[in-house]
Amino acid sequence: MIALFSNKPKVSKTIYTVLAQNLLVNYRDIFQADLKEQELAEISFLQEKLKKQAIAIALFGMVSRGKTSLLNALFGKKLGETGAINGVTQGISTYEWKISAKSSIDDQENQKLELQFIDTQGLDEVGGEIGGMAALEAAKRADLILFVIAGDMTRREQEAIAQLQTFYKPILLVFNKADLYPESDREAIYKALQNEEMRKLISPQEIVLTVAEPLPVKVRLQYSDGRESQEVWERPQPDVQALKERIVSLLNTEGKALLVINVLRSLLEIQDAVTQRHLQKLQRSTAIAAVIFVSEAVGLLISPHLWLDGLISGTFNSLFVLWAIGKYSSQKKYLWLLLIVAIACLSGGLGIHSEAARYLQILWVGLSISVLFKGIITDINHSRGSGKLGAKALMAEIIQSVPDDSILRRFQ
Repeated sequence: MIALFSNKPKVSKTIYTVLAQNLLVNYRDIFQADLKEQELAEISFLQEKLKKQAIAIALFGMVSRGKTSLLNALFGKKLGETGAINGVTQGISTYEWKISAKSSIDDQENQKLELQFIDTQGLDEVGGEIGGMAALEAAKRADLILFVIAGDMTRREQEAIAQLQTFYKPILLVFNKADLYPESDREAIYKALQNEEMRKLISPQEIVLTVAEPLPVKVRLQYSDGRESQEVWERPQPDVQALKERIVSLLNTEGKALLVINVLRSLLEIQDAVTQRHLQKLQRSTAIAAVIFVSEAVGLLISPHLWLDGLISGTFNSLFVLWAIGKYSSQKKYLWLLLIVAIACLSGGLGIHSEAARYLQILWVGLSISVLFKGIITDINHSRGSGKLGAKALMAEIIQSVPDDSILRRFQ
């Protein structure tokens, strides 16, 4: 069905997949002691997702918009129950579709891509918000979201789309049940979906019309054996070709980029959580700062030389900064080095043989440690997900490499 990844980008998408795999492995190996069991399991899941090239497509929408019917039409068989009663889909249902594909980019024959379609419960049943645990998990896991409507968009549907966009996932708006409207009304609704307010959420290229479960039509049967003709009701074939083609086009041009970006975004959430725990640990470690202060102060008091005062100050402050930053990213490592040298020089300069100057020197030691402590906490907090093991740099590089009209450009 799909000839995946056939458009050659400036940079091979395979390189990004390999870089993401390496980043997951290196981060896990270096931060293993700081990772919770659930986070280690999530990293293993992300590695497997990249290995299997598993792209998750989640369907969201209000009840009775035809989400399950849409899946049935896409797969060409009945996957889930459909009906007129609201809330037929209970919870979350996942359907896998493995596809063989030939990639002219990577010179690989018969690539396997696994599409995972996730059918979610109607948002009406969870208060119209992406708030339930199952819906939240589906939104986080999805690489692509299909939001299904069946006519004029309601305020609640617009709010749900805006909420889904906070997960930074590309969204296709599927106008289903288009056969319920005369052509003039259908065109009017389609144009209304492209108004200025909606363009902030969905571009016109991301709106697709479908008829997943057409209404029955009356047809007249003519018999060649002379029997009297009769009228019967028949259900036409579903019309989801435009949606198939849009998904195919999106996966061909941006499939791997979507996959890698979402893996990195999940890794970034883990990195944020690990960094937050480290910051909380630092903020509770005032005893360590006190020990450094006392040790440095005693060393300065018994030091007989000015140059030794500077060396003692520089050594203790360097040890303190190395302990505080540890394995975590810092955007200002060179700044901290310069600051330590400046503190050491001033500490040595204040160490003149005067009782008042000695007290001033000790006061300076306490002030400098406090400034270093608060500054490092702020620096690490601002550096989350950065550095060689951070996910941010690779994400930015991927987004910069995609075409200007890419759906990923929305997330810059």
